[in-house]
Amino acid sequence: MKQIRNLLITVILATISIPAFSQGSLANASEECLRSVAFYNDYFKQNNYKEAAPLWREAFRECPPGIRQSIYRHGISIFKYLIRNNEDNAELKKSLIDSMLLMYDLRIEHFPKYASSAATFKVYDMLDYMGDNDKEILKAIDRAIEISGDDTDPSLLVIAMQRIGDLYSKKELSAEEVMEAYGIYSSMLDHQIASNNLDATKAKTDLDNLFLSCGVANCENIVRLFTPRFDANPKDTDLANTIVSLLSNAGCTTDPLFLRTVETLYDSDPTNYVYIKNLYLLYAAKGDQDKAIKMLEEAIASEDSGDPEDANMLITLANYYLQLEDLSKAAQTAKEAMSKDAAVSGRANLIIGLVWGSVKCSGNEIEARAKYWVAVDYLVRARSADPTIADEANRYINSYTQYFPTQEDAFMYNFIDGAAYSVNCGGMRANTTVRTRK
Repeated sequence: MKQIRNLLITVILATISIPAFSQGSLANASEECLRSVAFYNDYFKQNNYKEAAPLWREAFRECPPGIRQSIYRHGISIFKYLIRNNEDNAELKKSLIDSMLLMYDLRIEHFPKYASSAATFKVYDMLDYMGDNDKEILKAIDRAIEISGDDTDPSLLVIAMQRIGDLYSKKELSAEEVMEAYGIYSSMLDHQIASNNLDATKAKTDLDNLFLSCGVANCENIVRLFTPRFDANPKDTDLANTIVSLLSNAGCTTDPLFLRTVETLYDSDPTNYVYIKNLYLLYAAKGDQDKAIKMLEEAIASEDSGDPEDANMLITLANYYLQLEDLSKAAQTAKEAMSKDAAVSGRANLIIGLVWGSVKCSGNEIEARAKYWVAVDYLVRARSADPTIADEANRYINSYTQYFPTQEDAFMYNFIDGAAYSVNCGGMRANTTVRTRK
């Protein structure tokens, strides 16, 4: 009888078209494994999961673990069918869901090449079948991250942040745990964005919004949690990026930790325009003029800024030089700003006017006061070019006009109103016209 049974199995296997099963990983499988795979696969191809299910179970039992990935993939589809058909039996449904998830675990264990995909889709199925189980879903996402690293599906990180926020609102996670998770996820997405992953860019926005909505990202929490870490690893650019992002989003940019982390990023890449610009703003806010000027000069020299932006930065730089009473540099820088973009000519002429008003000139009454004629010339140009600074320009015009020489003084030196006059003062030259106080 046993011989007849074996003969029948041989005949059946010979008559079924299963070239994929007769080679490769199934080549050395038992007859029982081959028979079960062949039988269930026939029904599976027809989407007849009802008939395929018992035969698949036999194949799963008879075939050695990890012999063929399709057994586990087909098992997932069969269990989904069984789950749909047992919605009213809560206990059985739960058991079927557990069995389906086991198929993913077996794929991860026995087929490392496909572990990342299996771990990712396991999470998505968990969301469909046990979406209210935050902790188990987070465990599955942690496993996916462990397997995929920085290549983790960006959506999983957003899902994880959402679940973490829910657990925090239920007081099942601490603020430190929320920020710890955000720091990890944010760093991973930053790496993906740097690799031009467009999905990561949107995910980063969603991640940031979810984190901010948790209510844990206040200055005190962030500084308290991350200062010791940064002190221990002050050159860790990933950590610095995370801290910068956290403090920026929470509006904590005046905290000393923010400046320290931006300095770390700048030291790691001194040509990065964003780091240079941020450092300038921080030093300026802190009142550190020397460092602010240095960063501003580097920002202007960067190839990553265009002429309009350079022009505005040059105006700022010219104002710094004016405050420091480096008058020739202030005037030169203001002129350079105008050459970059005519839109700043109003502010540039205002600065040059103030330079002429401030320069020290020696000589007789006319030579010492002629600078005010030049100053007013530039201030008039300033208010004409930019009506928004007209009031400021007029205040200086009224002030400087009081220092024009009197008609008597001009007459004494043989000058009359409207006459051409060349001024040479403080290393600067200009052509103007004589004007007197009436």
